[in-house]
Amino acid sequence: MHNFMHTSNTFVDDTPELELALLRRGLGGFQAERCDGCQRAMLIGERVYEYESGAVRCELCRERAHAQAIESHRVHGPAFGHSIRIIDRRAA
Repeated sequence: MHNFMHTSNTFVDDTPELELALLRRGLGGFQAERCDGCQRAMLIGERVYEYESGAVRCELCRERAHAQAIESHRVHGPAFGHSIRIIDRRAA
């Protein structure tokens, strides 16, 4: 049985496909960074290690790398740099 929602003389089928389409649209062009060791998508907030060869490794795979990482950074979500930061400017 389908649940239908009436909106301005049209019916929209309320199914998981609609939910997935809205989720994909909300993420936009966000592409998750992938580990070159285990190929999994890095999680937001996870530390990532970059090597001179251009390889990128997650925290779990960095020990298997035979070289020293030249840089590390945290994985940011698609809203990074576009969100509002509230700064308290009141006197202490």
